[in-house]
Amino acid sequence: MATSNLRVEEISVGFESDTLEDLRLRLSRWRRAPDLRSGWERGAPNSWIADLLADWQRFDVDALQARLNALTHYRVHVEDQEVHVVQVVGSGPHPLPLLLTHGWPGSFLEHLNLIPLLTESQASADDTETFTLVIPSLPGFGFSGLPPDQGRTAREVAGIWHRMMTEGFGYESYAAHGSDLGAGVTSWLAHDYPRNIKGIHLATPGLRAHAGGRSPAEERFAETVTEWIAEEGGYMHEHATKPSTLAVSISDSPAGLAAWIGEKVVAWSSKLNDGTPAFDRDLLLSTLTLYWATNTSASSLLPYWANQHADVTLPVDDPSPVPTSITIFGGEQVPFPKPPRELAKRYFNVTDWSEYSTGGHFPAVAEPEILAGVIRRFFRPLR
Repeated sequence: MATSNLRVEEISVGFESDTLEDLRLRLSRWRRAPDLRSGWERGAPNSWIADLLADWQRFDVDALQARLNALTHYRVHVEDQEVHVVQVVGSGPHPLPLLLTHGWPGSFLEHLNLIPLLTESQASADDTETFTLVIPSLPGFGFSGLPPDQGRTAREVAGIWHRMMTEGFGYESYAAHGSDLGAGVTSWLAHDYPRNIKGIHLATPGLRAHAGGRSPAEERFAETVTEWIAEEGGYMHEHATKPSTLAVSISDSPAGLAAWIGEKVVAWSSKLNDGTPAFDRDLLLSTLTLYWATNTSASSLLPYWANQHADVTLPVDDPSPVPTSITIFGGEQVPFPKPPRELAKRYFNVTDWSEYSTGGHFPAVAEPEILAGVIRRFFRPLR
């Protein structure tokens, strides 16, 4: 499959043995920081990091590799950008192409539990309601190539995704889902390519509180966002202003990487009945291994820099006509601000809205059955 400045090739993916051996050596020699004795209020506690790194030393990379080998991987060359993509063809006569875009600190791995729920017939639906999934890795994440030095904005990634779907995989029309950074990309797909997008689903999107003329709910949301950024937004400010400084530590120290990502995974996850994060330990270790072995922890910070410095924001009060489903997931240990529906309607043609008390920031991991059910229901009349 190839067109001008675009090429799609099937590939295999894996990790270099020398890189993994170096990782094990570094994990065995990490230096413990002084214990600040404050629980999670000041970040990841020493004891939790020690347990996580011990588990990482014992992590079964071969099992992760076997899971990767069971998937079909592609490398898509779109002009100067290489993108890693997993494609899973759905069963049935007419599976709907569905693009799934992850965020930070995630990866394509967080969508793997959705695969059988969306590509195969379910007891509650027949084989006309399946999807063919296209699951890319954002530029600079995992097996995708590095973006330009300045990174790529959500709108630029949307343009790459659209060419990949239409010219690369040959889908004249398709559906899309996104969360976190992926919600931003998916929003721009609906804005810039409405003729090709059947509908979009967004999981707890981060929306800008517009200036002036706010409803009481919008005003409360704006105040909550301001408070959240002051208490919890340090990571985002660092990514957007001094990513190169942070990149040194998380690229050189697996302990630093584990702390930077692990703390967010715990804070942003909903809990299981036993109190542990719904983002399970095996997935966390798989994600850390992917970031480390591909040396993309630094480049994964660049979307924040690009989005802040490019001055490209989704226009308010000019919603795309594309039907939009928004699901608000909750239950995070550190709650995210939840946008009200009237604010979302300023940006989207909201035709479906639902709220759940669980799922957190990673609903594809924490509540895959709920997420798959919402996606199936929403897109049923749009096929």
